[in-house]
Parts: sequence; C-alpha cells; structure tokens
Amino acid sequence: MKHKNNQALFDYWNAIRAGRPAPRRGEIEPGDIRKILPYVFILERKDRDNYSFRLAGTGLCRTYGMEFRGHNLLSMWPDDCAENLKEALDHVAINATVSVVEYTAATNDGREVAFEMILLPLAHEDGSMTRVLGAAVPVDNFAWIGDRLLARQWIDRLRRLDPERMPKRAPQAETLARRILAEKPPVAIASIASHAARRPPLRSERSYLRLVKTGAASSEERG
Repeated sequence: MKHKNNQALFDYWNAIRAGRPAPRRGEIEPGDIRKILPYVFILERKDRDNYSFRLAGTGLCRTYGMEFRGHNLLSMWPDDCAENLKEALDHVAINATVSVVEYTAATNDGREVAFEMILLPLAHEDGSMTRVLGAAVPVDNFAWIGDRLLARQWIDRLRRLDPERMPKRAPQAETLARRILAEKPPVAIASIASHAARRPPLRSERSYLRLVKTGAASSEERG
C-alpha cells in the first residue's frame, strides 16, 4: 500500500481480526481510527451487482462533492472497470481476501488525481460476510482537490492479496490504535457539495486496468 492511511487501516483490521478471516462489524471502534476516519467507508453486499455504502467519511464525501450513503459503489465505474471491481469485491466478501485498487479520477477540464483504495472483509453480527470495510485516499496532494468536480474515473491497477501471506507486522490492536491516534489527521478539504446536483454519479469515459493476482494466482494485464 502506498498511502499510510490505508496501511494503518489494514494494520488495525489485521490486529482486530486476530487470525480469523474477518473481524465483526461491532469490533471496529470508530474512536480508535478517528484520525483516518474521514476517508473510511463500509459497504453492504446486497447482491453481486450492488455493494451499497452503509457509511462514508466526510473527507471522501467532500472530495467528490456528493453523499455516498445508500449509493452503489459499482455504479461509479464504466462497465469494464465495474466488472473487474465486482470480481474483486466478491473475492473480498466470499473468500476473505484483501483488494487494493489504484485508480485515477479526472475533472472535466482535464485535471487528474491518483487515488488508492483498500477493501477488507468485515463480518456482520450474525457471522455472515456481507460487509466490506474500506478507505479511498488521494495519493496526490493537489490544492484543487475538493474545488473541482471529479467527473470520471478509471482503474489503473487492481491487486488481490491473501492477508495470511502478507508480512506479520501489526502490533496488538490497542498499541496500534494509540499509534494511529497520534498521527496527524488528513488535511481537511473544502466542500464542493453544491456540484453534486449538477450531474449523476460518476461514469468514466475511459478506462485502463492492470489486474494482478498474488500468491498461487497468475498475473494478467489489460491495456
């Protein structure tokens, strides 16, 4: 993971799950991750074509100038990207894998910003794997982010990771939570909510994808 906020969320999730496929929703304490909470979200898997936002941080909403709650994540992408993202989400929810998505969002005047999104399995209180914990953070720190409407986006690279094969670097959850709380919070972004009513949810006009499967899986690239 390129962004420290996504790495911190993974470390926290990994410590809380304590060797299980996924932690339960009720075990995630928002106060423990409040410094990175503005870009954190939770999805509910209603069916294979609908992963709806149960909640989304204020930083993410301000970056896009829209309220995400109740919105289907898959509708934000063109068909080819949505299909690959759908497959990745299914692996997260059904097989308890981790996905990292690198993507680019662009404004109508040609400005582009790189994002990194992490997707982590999260169990419902009844034990069913119907939730996805995630975060989407701008990798670039351009001053115009939040002032310009992001009109389209496309996936650059998508990786599926086996958490059991990832480096065992996470400390105990309590220690990790204290480290996260001590870090500087994300920079606040000015709201562009007034733009939200101007257009429907994002549909990218172009897409590029490189899909990388780790472990025993093979790698394939799509230009």
